[in-house]
Amino acid sequence: MAKRNLILIHRGPEYEQDFKEIARKVTAIDKGITVYALANSSMTQLPSLAWMWPTLVVALTPEYRLQVKRGTVLRNSQIEKFAQHEMFRKAGIPVPPMLPFRFGMTLDPLLFGEFVIIKPMDLDLTSQALGIQLFRRHRLERMQPRDFPLDHPIHKAREGYLVQKFIDTGPYPSYQRTQTFFGNVMYAWQTTLKNLRTPLDAPDSIIERAVIDIKGEGEKERTLVKVPEIERLAQRVHALFPEIPILGCDIIRDQATQNLYVLECNPGGNTWHISSKYGEVLRLGFGNAKANGFERANQLGRRMLIEQYGAFDIVAKTLVEKTRSLAS
Repeated sequence: MAKRNLILIHRGPEYEQDFKEIARKVTAIDKGITVYALANSSMTQLPSLAWMWPTLVVALTPEYRLQVKRGTVLRNSQIEKFAQHEMFRKAGIPVPPMLPFRFGMTLDPLLFGEFVIIKPMDLDLTSQALGIQLFRRHRLERMQPRDFPLDHPIHKAREGYLVQKFIDTGPYPSYQRTQTFFGNVMYAWQTTLKNLRTPLDAPDSIIERAVIDIKGEGEKERTLVKVPEIERLAQRVHALFPEIPILGCDIIRDQATQNLYVLECNPGGNTWHISSKYGEVLRLGFGNAKANGFERANQLGRRMLIEQYGAFDIVAKTLVEKTRSLAS
């Protein structure tokens, strides 16, 4: 039996239970694979003899402390939003028209329509849903820096801003997150705002205060879903990034045309919401914390994410295939 190493690097203690379960499943499929699961901050180093065998490293984070002495490394890494958009567009994946924003620019009305969104390129801001705003296109074209409040993020966004066509997902804005592991769907849910979106015939002052980033403010309803055409689109996205282990692909549907559009794929790796701290709000919602209490709801929600598609079985089988073909 061929001997190989599989090194799984995760983001911290909250991930340990998941990766112990996955390691057991990998070994059950192929006893020739020795699995090491380590946190990215761990100072633990593998014994010298372990490096005798072909090795595959799969890291859900761009950085880690393990000294890799041989083998193939597949890891998550950040790709800025406009670069993602251009990759999608060139591959024929549907995306809303988008350009780097500059004051005084004129936008093609046929491409951008009546309404546009501006958003910062800075991932620290967008992860907090800060500085994302809806405008009528013709008004934005006339605006200057002085027209934005002094505390608006547009004045301090180090990486600049993007302008994107507004895709109307309906009176209750929604999007779907599909999590993939090397292109295989692990879980998927839809998030819908419970409050009505601002009417699009409202005055500019009201339009520009509208909550349009679903990840930000507002009460939300989240539901686990299986939508085959969205799964296929997320898999097409992941095929563009074969060396990135996990992606969280955000997809929206135009209410009028029913067309799907990809917004981003979150390649930084902080989307393993089966156990991540950020995913706690999801797990508590799926597990009904009001009825079941915090601890039980968290575990119920975790189990629901795992069982929706059989995430751990999918991950283990994929890791065995990758280790057999790529360990070196």
